[in-house]
Amino acid sequence: MKKITIDNQELINKLEALGFETGSRSELLAYMLRTGVLTGDPAFQAYHKEYQEFYIQYETAKAEFERQYVMPLLKDGQKVSWNLDYSARELTIQGID
Repeated sequence: MKKITIDNQELINKLEALGFETGSRSELLAYMLRTGVLTGDPAFQAYHKEYQEFYIQYETAKAEFERQYVMPLLKDGQKVSWNLDYSARELTIQGID
């Protein structure tokens, strides 16, 4: 396991915000479905569209973060998992020393 402190607070804030936006819309959509809102309802459709947009942004930002901070530490074909603690600004990579 390797731990790295990330100094780019702006990037961490962006990732955290996109994760929050994605998660909150996912929870809202699930709540709407549980309470009987149909998927064709305009409100559901609007939130679903927002969810999709934030999800794409979040996944793109995570992939860029991984390319910048994780991939340079790996050997060819090495598989790892990683986690970013937003408040501590600490990247933990499982599977490397």
